Amino acid sequence: MKTTFIALALLAVPSMMWAQDENEINIDAQIRARAEYRNGYQSLRGESAQPASFINERARLGIGYQRGDGLSAKISMQQVGVWGANPQIDKAGRIMMNEAWGQLRFGEGFFAKLGRQILSYDDERIFGALDWNVAGRSHDALKLGYEKDMHKLHLILAYNQNDENKLGTKFNTGGQPYKYMQTLWYHYGNNENPLGLSLLLANIGYEAGTGEGDTKYMQTLGTHVTYRPERFDLQASAYYQTGKLDGSTMNVSAGWLVLTLVLSPTTNGNSTWPTTT
Repeated sequence: MKTTFIALALLAVPSMMWAQDENEINIDAQIRARAEYRNGYQSLRGESAQPASFINERARLGIGYQRGDGLSAKISMQQVGVWGANPQIDKAGRIMMNEAWGQLRFGEGFFAKLGRQILSYDDERIFGALDWNVAGRSHDALKLGYEKDMHKLHLILAYNQNDENKLGTKFNTGGQPYKYMQTLWYHYGNNENPLGLSLLLANIGYEAGTGEGDTKYMQTLGTHVTYRPERFDLQASAYYQTGKLDGSTMNVSAGWLVLTLVLSPTTNGNSTWPTTT
């Protein structure tokens, strides 16, 4: 049996905000420690093996800036690790950049967002913050978008390299898992409309082989539909993948379909607590 027992979760999430005229600065901090006991997690435990237990921790500090003319930016730094992994006198502590982006909004709903950013869409099955993981997940990318009324359209572009190479563009995966990424996401609906519809098309390029520019691509396309009247929440997702698997020569042909219904009992017209079936 695959089991994971989580004993300790979020400890503190304070936040502060300063505003002056049309300028606004937000500072948020998070310290999250989590204890886990694993006894057959992801793979069956052998008879002679012992269960694992540990405490991991994430310390995150974020500073956000927003100006009235549509300019905004955020820097979020974090340090993650397991208690006891680093020495008490540590001279090589590593601080990672979780977010570091700038965004500029234009007239009529257009915007551009550049830098390290979190990509979170729909039910996060394809693109998500991965916040259950102690380190989370972020991407180095350019996002071009349009958001107005009932329509949202995002184009995400990414190109990754290991270093400032003098010759060649061979990408040895070690940081981001992919070399190229082009994603188009469209959403119809808003919080006032019970019906929501999303369409997604992602083309991911993985470096393969030892030759220069030997890149294999995998495509993911699908839809996520939500219907949320007052009494229940209905969600349906369907995706299909084709192309090559993670830079190998193996062909991919896979589909995925899920249907979720959340019932919300009401008392005098007011929603109480949800039940998932």
